[in-house]
Amino acid sequence: MEVQGLQQINPGTSNVQGRLHNQNLTGKAPSFMEYMNQAIDETNRLDLEAENLSMKLAAGELDNTHEAVIAAQKAEISLQFITEIRNKVLDAYNEIMRMQI
Repeated sequence: MEVQGLQQINPGTSNVQGRLHNQNLTGKAPSFMEYMNQAIDETNRLDLEAENLSMKLAAGELDNTHEAVIAAQKAEISLQFITEIRNKVLDAYNEIMRMQI
């Protein structure tokens, strides 16, 4: 079995499809800022969808209550995820600022 060095592995050729499906035209993976913007947009979309379904449920236009509850849970989990990422980034920044040069 041939083992490749790390410099020979191209991350743009991976067959694994995750949340980072939005790749640039150059084949490079998106930057952290692009990933965060994408995650924030997705969180906002889920929140708006949950709000819309809640309004429909309150107006009696929605027959399936489970759909509204599931949408609300998705929005809540997505917001918790974004908040935890922000907290970890701030912790890393604070740790770097405490380092002595």
